[in-house]
Amino acid sequence: MGYLTAKQFSKIWGITERRIIKLCKEERISGARKNGMVWEIPEETLKPSDKRSNIYKYINIEKRIMIVNVKEELKEYLSDLLNKEGYVSEFQNFNWIKDNLDNVSKYYEGLIYFPIKNIDKFEEAFITNFSNKLNSECSIVIVDYNKPKRNEIEKKLAVKLKNEIGLKINTLVLDINENKDNLINYNEIAEDILTLLLKLKNTTGTEIITNGGKIEFNKRARTEDLEIGEFYKAINNCFKKLNKESHLWCASKMLEDEWTESPQEMKFRLINLEAANRGVNVERIFIFSRDKIKEFKKNKTLKIYMQSNIKTLFVDYDEIKLKNPKLLKILDNGWDGIDKNILIADLPEESNKRGYISKNSKEVLKAYECFRELKKYSQDLKEVLK
Repeated sequence: MGYLTAKQFSKIWGITERRIIKLCKEERISGARKNGMVWEIPEETLKPSDKRSNIYKYINIEKRIMIVNVKEELKEYLSDLLNKEGYVSEFQNFNWIKDNLDNVSKYYEGLIYFPIKNIDKFEEAFITNFSNKLNSECSIVIVDYNKPKRNEIEKKLAVKLKNEIGLKINTLVLDINENKDNLINYNEIAEDILTLLLKLKNTTGTEIITNGGKIEFNKRARTEDLEIGEFYKAINNCFKKLNKESHLWCASKMLEDEWTESPQEMKFRLINLEAANRGVNVERIFIFSRDKIKEFKKNKTLKIYMQSNIKTLFVDYDEIKLKNPKLLKILDNGWDGIDKNILIADLPEESNKRGYISKNSKEVLKAYECFRELKKYSQDLKEVLK
Protein backbone atom coordinates (compact mmCIF):
# COMPACT_ATOMS: atom_id res chain seq x y z
CA MET A 1 0.00 0.00 0.00
CA GLY A 2 1.38 3.39 -1.07
CA TYR A 3 0.96 6.77 0.60
CA LEU A 4 0.27 10.27 -0.76
CA THR A 5 0.74 13.62 0.97
CA ALA A 6 -2.04 15.94 2.13
CA LYS A 7 -1.05 18.29 -0.69
CA GLN A 8 -1.52 15.55 -3.29
CA PHE A 9 -4.90 14.57 -1.82
CA SER A 10 -6.06 18.21 -1.88
CA LYS A 11 -6.04 18.00 -5.69
CA ILE A 12 -7.79 14.61 -5.73
CA TRP A 13 -10.54 15.54 -3.24
CA GLY A 14 -10.90 19.18 -4.26
CA ILE A 15 -10.44 20.57 -0.76
CA THR A 16 -7.59 22.58 0.77
CA GLU A 17 -4.43 21.01 2.14
CA ARG A 18 -5.11 22.83 5.42
CA ARG A 19 -8.54 21.15 5.69
CA ILE A 20 -7.02 17.71 5.08
CA ILE A 21 -4.37 18.26 7.76
CA LYS A 22 -7.14 19.24 10.19
CA LEU A 23 -9.01 16.00 9.37
CA CYS A 24 -5.80 14.03 10.00
CA LYS A 25 -5.32 15.68 13.40
CA GLU A 26 -8.95 14.86 14.28
CA GLU A 27 -8.23 11.19 13.35
CA ARG A 28 -11.01 11.29 10.75
CA ILE A 29 -8.85 9.88 7.96
CA SER A 30 -8.16 6.17 8.52
CA GLY A 31 -4.53 5.14 8.30
CA ALA A 32 -3.16 8.71 8.16
CA ARG A 33 0.24 8.99 9.78
CA LYS A 34 2.69 11.82 10.42
CA ASN A 35 6.21 11.43 9.07
CA GLY A 36 8.22 14.31 10.47
CA MET A 37 6.32 17.45 9.43
CA VAL A 38 4.40 15.73 6.61
CA TRP A 39 1.07 13.89 6.87
CA GLU A 40 0.95 10.69 4.77
CA ILE A 41 -2.38 9.12 3.75
CA PRO A 42 -2.99 5.65 2.21
CA GLU A 43 -3.48 6.21 -1.52
CA GLU A 44 -6.76 4.26 -1.64
CA THR A 45 -8.40 6.27 1.18
CA LEU A 46 -11.91 7.55 0.51
CA LYS A 47 -12.77 11.18 1.16
CA PRO A 48 -14.39 11.46 4.64
CA SER A 49 -17.96 12.69 4.85
CA ASP A 50 -18.52 16.29 5.97
CA LYS A 51 -19.84 16.43 9.55
CA ARG A 52 -21.98 19.38 8.50
CA SER A 53 -23.89 17.19 6.03
CA ASN A 54 -27.01 15.31 7.15
CA ILE A 55 -25.72 12.16 5.45
CA TYR A 56 -22.88 12.00 8.02
CA LYS A 57 -25.45 11.01 10.65
CA TYR A 58 -26.32 7.87 8.72
CA ILE A 59 -23.00 6.73 7.33
CA ASN A 60 -20.30 5.25 9.54
CA ILE A 61 -16.96 6.57 8.24
CA GLU A 62 -14.84 5.29 11.15
CA LYS A 63 -13.75 1.70 11.57
CA ARG A 64 -14.45 1.02 15.25
CA ILE A 65 -13.60 -2.08 17.25
CA MET A 66 -15.21 -2.65 20.66
CA ILE A 67 -12.96 -4.45 23.16
CA VAL A 68 -14.59 -5.72 26.35
CA ASN A 69 -12.90 -6.88 29.59
CA VAL A 70 -9.38 -6.72 28.14
CA LYS A 71 -6.48 -7.44 30.48
CA GLU A 72 -4.34 -4.35 31.12
CA GLU A 73 -1.15 -6.05 29.91
CA LEU A 74 -2.76 -6.60 26.48
CA LYS A 75 -4.53 -3.25 26.09
CA GLU A 76 -1.63 -1.18 24.76
CA TYR A 77 -0.52 -3.82 22.26
CA LEU A 78 -4.03 -4.23 20.87
CA SER A 79 -4.56 -0.50 20.61
CA ASP A 80 -1.28 0.03 18.76
CA LEU A 81 -1.88 -2.78 16.26
CA LEU A 82 -5.48 -1.73 15.56
CA ASN A 83 -4.38 1.87 15.09
CA LYS A 84 -1.79 0.80 12.51
CA GLU A 85 -4.61 -0.96 10.62
CA GLY A 86 -6.68 2.24 10.66
CA TYR A 87 -9.16 1.17 13.38
CA VAL A 88 -10.45 3.14 16.34
CA SER A 89 -10.35 1.12 19.60
CA GLU A 90 -13.03 1.48 22.27
CA PHE A 91 -12.35 -0.25 25.59
CA GLN A 92 -15.17 -1.01 28.04
CA ASN A 93 -15.91 -3.47 30.80
CA PHE A 94 -18.83 -5.88 30.70
CA ASN A 95 -20.95 -3.98 33.23
CA TRP A 96 -20.76 -0.75 31.23
CA ILE A 97 -21.81 -2.53 28.04
CA LYS A 98 -24.62 -4.33 29.85
CA ASP A 99 -26.04 -1.04 31.16
CA ASN A 100 -25.49 1.09 28.05
CA LEU A 101 -25.82 -1.21 25.04
CA ASP A 102 -29.32 -0.01 24.19
CA ASN A 103 -28.04 3.59 24.10
CA VAL A 104 -25.06 2.92 21.82
CA SER A 105 -25.87 4.52 18.47
CA LYS A 106 -22.57 3.75 16.74
CA TYR A 107 -21.87 0.86 14.42
CA TYR A 108 -18.76 -1.31 14.69
CA GLU A 109 -16.47 -3.37 12.49
CA GLY A 110 -15.82 -5.95 15.16
CA LEU A 111 -15.89 -7.11 18.77
CA ILE A 112 -13.06 -8.56 20.88
CA TYR A 113 -14.53 -10.15 23.98
CA PHE A 114 -12.81 -11.60 27.04
CA PRO A 115 -15.34 -13.79 28.91
CA ILE A 116 -15.55 -13.46 32.67
CA LYS A 117 -15.78 -17.25 32.97
CA ASN A 118 -17.16 -19.86 30.60
CA ILE A 119 -19.71 -18.04 28.46
CA ASP A 120 -23.14 -18.38 30.06
CA LYS A 121 -26.63 -17.53 28.83
CA PHE A 122 -26.31 -13.92 29.99
CA GLU A 123 -23.05 -13.35 28.09
CA GLU A 124 -24.53 -15.14 25.09
CA ALA A 125 -27.38 -12.62 25.09
CA PHE A 126 -24.90 -9.74 25.26
CA ILE A 127 -22.89 -11.00 22.26
CA THR A 128 -26.08 -11.64 20.30
CA ASN A 129 -27.40 -8.13 21.07
CA PHE A 130 -24.08 -6.50 20.22
CA SER A 131 -24.11 -8.27 16.86
CA ASN A 132 -26.92 -5.86 15.91
CA LYS A 133 -24.20 -3.19 15.76
CA LEU A 134 -22.24 -5.27 13.21
CA ASN A 135 -22.71 -6.20 9.57
CA SER A 136 -21.99 -9.32 7.55
CA GLU A 137 -18.39 -8.27 6.89
CA CYS A 138 -17.59 -7.92 10.59
CA SER A 139 -15.90 -10.28 13.01
CA ILE A 140 -16.08 -11.30 16.67
CA VAL A 141 -13.12 -12.78 18.52
CA ILE A 142 -13.53 -14.45 21.91
CA VAL A 143 -10.28 -14.51 23.93
CA ASP A 144 -10.43 -17.04 26.72
CA TYR A 145 -7.94 -17.32 29.60
CA ASN A 146 -9.99 -19.73 31.63
CA LYS A 147 -10.30 -23.09 29.95
CA PRO A 148 -8.42 -25.40 27.60
CA LYS A 149 -11.25 -25.60 25.07
CA ARG A 150 -14.43 -23.81 24.06
CA ASN A 151 -17.80 -24.59 25.58
CA GLU A 152 -20.96 -25.47 23.66
CA ILE A 153 -22.41 -21.94 23.82
CA GLU A 154 -19.45 -20.51 21.94
CA LYS A 155 -19.82 -23.14 19.22
CA LYS A 156 -23.54 -22.47 18.95
CA LEU A 157 -22.95 -18.72 18.68
CA ALA A 158 -20.54 -19.21 15.78
CA VAL A 159 -23.20 -21.08 13.80
CA LYS A 160 -26.05 -18.79 14.82
CA LEU A 161 -24.33 -15.50 13.90
CA LYS A 162 -22.99 -16.87 10.64
CA ASN A 163 -26.49 -17.96 9.57
CA GLU A 164 -28.40 -14.89 10.80
CA ILE A 165 -25.96 -12.08 9.99
CA GLY A 166 -23.13 -13.60 8.01
CA LEU A 167 -20.39 -12.37 10.35
CA LYS A 168 -17.66 -14.63 11.63
CA ILE A 169 -16.88 -15.54 15.22
CA ASN A 170 -13.58 -17.20 16.17
CA THR A 171 -11.82 -18.02 19.41
CA LEU A 172 -8.30 -17.59 20.77
CA VAL A 173 -7.62 -19.91 23.71
CA LEU A 174 -4.72 -18.80 25.92
CA ASP A 175 -2.81 -21.73 27.36
CA ILE A 176 -1.34 -19.57 30.12
CA ASN A 177 -1.30 -20.07 33.87
CA GLU A 178 -1.83 -16.50 35.12
CA ASN A 179 -0.86 -17.50 38.66
CA LYS A 180 2.70 -18.34 37.60
CA ASP A 181 5.48 -15.80 37.13
CA ASN A 182 5.97 -16.51 33.43
CA LEU A 183 7.42 -14.30 30.73
CA ILE A 184 4.59 -13.73 28.23
CA ASN A 185 4.81 -12.07 24.81
CA TYR A 186 1.59 -10.04 24.82
CA ASN A 187 2.40 -8.50 21.46
CA GLU A 188 2.32 -12.01 20.00
CA ILE A 189 -1.12 -12.59 21.55
CA ALA A 190 -2.38 -9.26 20.16
CA GLU A 191 -1.15 -10.27 16.69
CA ASP A 192 -3.06 -13.57 16.93
CA ILE A 193 -6.23 -11.70 17.92
CA LEU A 194 -5.92 -9.42 14.90
CA THR A 195 -5.33 -12.39 12.62
CA LEU A 196 -8.65 -13.89 13.76
CA LEU A 197 -10.39 -10.51 13.63
CA LEU A 198 -9.19 -9.18 10.30
CA LYS A 199 -7.41 -11.81 8.24
CA LEU A 200 -9.60 -14.93 8.27
CA LYS A 201 -12.20 -13.37 6.01
CA ASN A 202 -14.05 -16.58 5.15
CA THR A 203 -13.60 -18.54 8.35
CA THR A 204 -15.90 -18.91 11.34
CA GLY A 205 -15.83 -21.28 14.29
CA THR A 206 -12.02 -21.42 14.16
CA GLU A 207 -10.11 -22.04 17.37
CA ILE A 208 -6.44 -21.16 17.85
CA ILE A 209 -4.55 -22.19 20.98
CA THR A 210 -1.49 -20.15 21.96
CA ASN A 211 0.81 -19.89 24.98
CA GLY A 212 1.94 -16.39 23.98
CA GLY A 213 5.56 -17.50 23.68
CA LYS A 214 5.41 -18.43 27.36
CA ILE A 215 8.77 -18.88 29.09
CA GLU A 216 8.70 -20.30 32.60
CA PHE A 217 11.02 -19.57 35.51
CA ASN A 218 12.21 -22.36 37.81
CA LYS A 219 12.57 -22.32 41.59
CA ARG A 220 15.82 -20.37 41.27
CA ALA A 221 13.90 -17.64 39.40
CA ARG A 222 15.62 -18.30 36.12
CA THR A 223 14.69 -20.01 32.89
CA GLU A 224 16.23 -23.15 31.56
CA ASP A 225 18.92 -22.63 28.92
CA LEU A 226 17.04 -21.41 25.85
CA GLU A 227 17.37 -22.33 22.21
CA ILE A 228 18.35 -19.55 19.78
CA GLY A 229 14.80 -18.81 18.65
CA GLU A 230 13.34 -18.78 22.17
CA PHE A 231 16.18 -16.62 23.46
CA TYR A 232 15.86 -13.88 20.85
CA LYS A 233 12.06 -13.80 21.06
CA ALA A 234 12.35 -13.36 24.83
CA ILE A 235 14.87 -10.52 24.39
CA ASN A 236 12.62 -8.78 21.88
CA ASN A 237 9.69 -9.08 24.27
CA CYS A 238 11.68 -7.63 27.19
CA PHE A 239 13.14 -4.75 25.19
CA LYS A 240 9.77 -3.69 23.73
CA LYS A 241 8.51 -2.98 27.25
CA LEU A 242 11.30 -0.52 28.05
CA ASN A 243 10.45 3.17 28.43
CA LYS A 244 12.11 6.46 29.42
CA GLU A 245 12.33 5.34 33.06
CA SER A 246 14.14 2.11 32.11
CA HIS A 247 17.88 1.45 32.40
CA LEU A 248 19.43 -1.09 30.05
CA TRP A 249 22.99 -1.90 31.13
CA CYS A 250 25.06 -4.33 29.10
CA ALA A 251 28.59 -5.69 28.92
CA SER A 252 30.29 -8.12 26.59
CA LYS A 253 33.77 -9.36 25.78
CA MET A 254 34.28 -8.61 22.10
CA LEU A 255 35.39 -11.75 20.32
CA GLU A 256 36.92 -11.71 16.85
CA ASP A 257 33.65 -12.92 15.32
CA GLU A 258 31.40 -10.89 17.65
CA TRP A 259 28.25 -9.39 16.09
CA THR A 260 27.66 -11.68 13.16
CA GLU A 261 25.38 -10.70 10.28
CA SER A 262 22.74 -13.32 11.17
CA PRO A 263 19.09 -12.13 10.97
CA GLN A 264 18.70 -12.71 14.72
CA GLU A 265 21.68 -10.52 15.58
CA MET A 266 20.59 -7.85 13.11
CA LYS A 267 17.17 -7.74 14.78
CA PHE A 268 18.83 -7.59 18.20
CA ARG A 269 20.82 -4.52 17.15
CA LEU A 270 17.70 -2.89 15.78
CA ILE A 271 15.71 -3.25 19.00
CA ASN A 272 18.66 -1.78 20.92
CA LEU A 273 18.59 1.28 18.68
CA GLU A 274 14.80 1.52 18.88
CA ALA A 275 14.94 1.43 22.68
CA ALA A 276 17.54 4.20 22.78
CA ASN A 277 15.46 6.30 20.37
CA ARG A 278 12.45 5.92 22.72
CA GLY A 279 14.49 7.56 25.47
CA VAL A 280 15.61 4.41 27.30
CA ASN A 281 18.90 4.89 29.15
CA VAL A 282 21.05 2.36 27.26
CA GLU A 283 24.68 1.81 28.31
CA ARG A 284 26.90 -0.76 26.60
CA ILE A 285 30.41 -1.69 27.72
CA PHE A 286 32.63 -3.36 25.12
CA ILE A 287 35.63 -5.19 26.56
CA PHE A 288 38.64 -5.99 24.40
CA SER A 289 42.41 -5.55 24.47
CA ARG A 290 43.94 -2.25 23.41
CA ASP A 291 45.94 -4.02 20.73
CA LYS A 292 42.61 -4.82 19.04
CA ILE A 293 41.61 -1.17 18.70
CA LYS A 294 42.76 -0.93 15.09
CA GLU A 295 40.75 -4.04 14.23
CA PHE A 296 37.57 -2.83 15.92
CA LYS A 297 37.72 0.56 14.22
CA LYS A 298 36.27 -1.27 11.18
CA ASN A 299 33.48 -2.99 13.11
CA LYS A 300 30.13 -2.01 11.51
CA THR A 301 28.08 -2.62 14.64
CA LEU A 302 30.27 -0.45 16.82
CA LYS A 303 30.06 2.34 14.25
CA ILE A 304 26.25 2.15 14.27
CA TYR A 305 26.07 2.10 18.06
CA MET A 306 28.44 5.06 18.40
CA GLN A 307 26.26 7.14 16.06
CA SER A 308 23.09 6.37 18.07
CA ASN A 309 21.70 7.47 21.44
CA ILE A 310 23.38 4.50 23.10
CA LYS A 311 26.16 5.35 25.54
CA THR A 312 29.08 3.23 24.34
CA LEU A 313 32.05 2.57 26.62
CA PHE A 314 35.40 0.80 26.23
CA VAL A 315 37.12 -1.25 28.90
CA ASP A 316 40.60 -2.70 28.38
CA TYR A 317 40.44 -6.47 28.85
CA ASP A 318 44.10 -6.73 29.87
CA GLU A 319 43.76 -4.02 32.52
CA ILE A 320 40.80 -5.76 34.15
CA LYS A 321 42.54 -9.12 33.98
CA LEU A 322 45.48 -7.62 35.85
CA LYS A 323 43.73 -5.35 38.36
CA ASN A 324 40.32 -6.95 39.02
CA PRO A 325 40.02 -10.40 37.38
CA LYS A 326 36.97 -11.37 39.43
CA LEU A 327 34.92 -8.97 37.30
CA LEU A 328 35.66 -11.06 34.21
CA LYS A 329 34.48 -14.15 36.05
CA ILE A 330 31.18 -12.48 36.98
CA LEU A 331 30.81 -11.17 33.43
CA ASP A 332 31.37 -14.67 32.11
CA ASN A 333 30.04 -14.70 28.52
CA GLY A 334 28.33 -11.32 28.77
CA TRP A 335 24.86 -10.13 29.70
CA ASP A 336 22.19 -7.47 29.30
CA GLY A 337 20.53 -6.17 32.47
CA ILE A 338 17.21 -4.37 32.77
CA ASP A 339 16.94 -2.05 35.77
CA LYS A 340 17.67 -4.24 38.78
CA ASN A 341 15.06 -6.82 37.83
CA ILE A 342 16.16 -8.95 34.88
CA LEU A 343 19.42 -10.40 33.61
CA ILE A 344 19.66 -11.78 30.08
CA ALA A 345 22.82 -13.90 30.04
CA ASP A 346 24.77 -15.38 27.13
CA LEU A 347 26.05 -18.96 27.16
CA PRO A 348 29.47 -20.05 25.85
CA GLU A 349 29.82 -20.14 22.07
CA GLU A 350 30.40 -23.91 22.12
CA SER A 351 27.06 -24.48 23.88
CA ASN A 352 24.17 -25.81 21.78
CA LYS A 353 21.87 -23.29 23.55
CA ARG A 354 22.00 -19.49 23.30
CA GLY A 355 21.35 -18.10 26.79
CA TYR A 356 18.99 -17.80 29.74
CA ILE A 357 16.97 -15.15 31.61
CA SER A 358 17.15 -14.62 35.34
CA LYS A 359 14.97 -12.80 37.86
CA ASN A 360 17.08 -14.10 40.73
CA SER A 361 17.71 -10.93 42.76
CA LYS A 362 21.14 -12.04 43.99
CA GLU A 363 22.35 -12.91 40.50
CA VAL A 364 20.94 -9.71 38.97
CA LEU A 365 22.41 -7.43 41.64
CA LYS A 366 25.79 -9.18 41.46
CA ALA A 367 25.90 -8.49 37.72
CA TYR A 368 24.72 -4.90 38.24
CA GLU A 369 27.50 -4.21 40.78
CA CYS A 370 29.98 -5.77 38.36
CA PHE A 371 28.74 -3.38 35.66
CA ARG A 372 29.22 -0.40 37.97
CA GLU A 373 32.77 -1.53 38.78
CA LEU A 374 33.59 -1.99 35.09
CA LYS A 375 32.44 1.57 34.42
CA LYS A 376 35.18 2.83 36.73
CA TYR A 377 37.74 1.51 34.24
CA SER A 378 35.84 2.72 31.17
CA GLN A 379 36.48 5.33 28.49
CA ASP A 380 34.19 6.77 25.84
CA LEU A 381 34.36 4.29 22.96
CA LYS A 382 34.14 7.13 20.42
CA GLU A 383 37.38 8.61 21.76
CA VAL A 384 39.13 5.25 21.75
CA LEU A 385 38.18 4.37 18.18
CA LYS A 386 38.38 7.83 16.60
